[in-house]
Amino acid sequence: MSKRFAVLGNPIGHSKSPAIHNAAYRVLGLDWQYGRAEVGKGGLWSFIKSLPEVWDGFSVTMPLKEEATRICKIVDEFVQQTGATNTLVRNNDGSWSGYNTDVFGIVQAVSKAKEPKPEKILIIGSGATAMSALVAARYLNPKAEVRIHARNKRTRSTLIKKGKSLGLRASRSWHLGGSIGWANLTISTLPAGALDEFAESNFERKNFKPGGMLLDVAYANWPSKLALLWQDADCFAVSGIEMLKWQAIAQIRIFFGGNPNIELPNEIAVFEAMTAVTE
Repeated sequence: MSKRFAVLGNPIGHSKSPAIHNAAYRVLGLDWQYGRAEVGKGGLWSFIKSLPEVWDGFSVTMPLKEEATRICKIVDEFVQQTGATNTLVRNNDGSWSGYNTDVFGIVQAVSKAKEPKPEKILIIGSGATAMSALVAARYLNPKAEVRIHARNKRTRSTLIKKGKSLGLRASRSWHLGGSIGWANLTISTLPAGALDEFAESNFERKNFKPGGMLLDVAYANWPSKLALLWQDADCFAVSGIEMLKWQAIAQIRIFFGGNPNIELPNEIAVFEAMTAVTE
């Protein structure tokens, strides 16, 4: 049976999700279609209502993740913890269920790198993806110390309070360079290029040394200047494309069987096909 899905957000033209999903569907032998549509902040519900045909589900990216949560009748535990939905599935009665697969994507991207267990985690940014990174930190190491580096005082404070409620030792990062040296895992949730100036200003500093690996969730123009800064210091940097593939695996598990915890048939081959279209 044919089904239709798409990724929604703004900007969306750079998204690799259509290539990743369609590659997976081919391996699974599914007659499904996955596209993309540009939808601005505040426009999600009106877009869905205006569709001339029934669509089965959507991937949701910036700036729509909180808005997606508000239209859901049912949400999973990660949406409850983060307030952010990145996966929408239409129910039989026409209502929507929401899932957050970003947490799973972050946990998998970090775990598969096979670096030491993170004891000190720096999260850069304070948006929806940063909240998912914070919840992921709890699963990576429930005893971790976490610092939040963000300009927005309100959302930064919200993240710190959330981290403490999760049992993490959460606090504010006062100095980005110092916190990068302190952390053995840095997760940047900022848009591509947002830290270019910081990276460029630190390339020539002989005493600049990251304390561990980097996960840069932005994957456009990889390696980013931030990732190059890590590599120049002989430290490990992971592209956000790894997070993207793993969160897509969880999405397809949901689209296919309704459960993000049940593996797909021949999932190794599915992941390999995803990797092939992103290299």
